[in-house]
Amino acid sequence: MYNLHFSPRKGLSLVLLFFVSSSLFAQKIIRHNDAISLSKSADQNVAILNNYLDALIANDLVQARPYLTANYQEYGPSHDEPFTSEQALASWEASSSQRTSQNITDRRTLTFREKSGPREGDWVMGWGVYHWKDKENGAAYDMPYQITARLSDGKLSETHYYYDRAAIRDRMGYVSIPPGVDPDAYMIRRVLEAETQAWLDNDGEKMGTFWADLPYAAHTVTDEGGKAYDITATEIGEMVDRLSTQKPNKPGTIFVNTNYNIRPNGHAAWASYEQTFRYPDGRAPVTNLESRYLEKIDGEWKISHMISIPKR
Repeated sequence: MYNLHFSPRKGLSLVLLFFVSSSLFAQKIIRHNDAISLSKSADQNVAILNNYLDALIANDLVQARPYLTANYQEYGPSHDEPFTSEQALASWEASSSQRTSQNITDRRTLTFREKSGPREGDWVMGWGVYHWKDKENGAAYDMPYQITARLSDGKLSETHYYYDRAAIRDRMGYVSIPPGVDPDAYMIRRVLEAETQAWLDNDGEKMGTFWADLPYAAHTVTDEGGKAYDITATEIGEMVDRLSTQKPNKPGTIFVNTNYNIRPNGHAAWASYEQTFRYPDGRAPVTNLESRYLEKIDGEWKISHMISIPKR
């Protein structure tokens, strides 16, 4: 049997050790006010960032350049490596040359000072909505943004831009093609699905934009009874015109395309696939065997012939 003996002196030592350890652990917790403080030059910091942005949207690079340090670095979603001051200004000049009516609304700013560590110094943050119009087509764009910038000797030495690059790119008409995917096959599939969606939306005008304006364009369709119809180019136009007023499709009808086989060959392409329609009223889904002949006209794929037959 073991004899347990408790020493008051040892007990006191353990208690003191516990409190000392707890105190040291508590001291390791960095509190907000221990690391961050208000900047003594808050108004100046805010003015530096806002004046720099104002010079950019005015496309006054001579006025913008003095706000950047010699070793300035710019980070953002539009480039993998940081830009130098010259690269940043050159990039903005290229973009701004294609834009007009540039301005910023809903602008807010906040500045603070980091007391120590590798990021010690004054920082300023700004956010708002950047607006512009495309000089070529007049399209208007709105881009929410956020900027976090570091200041050194009254200038911007480091900026981090944040904005939804993908959303702006899509609105400007750019397309992201997955790696390893044939670009023509990808674009053809988008045309086929967009043309069908326009049909379901009863949007005759939009549906017509996916068809080639050619005298031999035709639509061959076979009904459930096995009767085939060949709709000529003129009749396609008339059908598209009627579509917007007759509204044959009910809201909620959806489609799914499967088993694609798309074979581009220069400025022509053949595509085949299965298309299943599902209806909001509970009717059984309908699947058709679809094929399309497309031609690339002025860089865009257009449908010039269509065949649709029920799948049995």
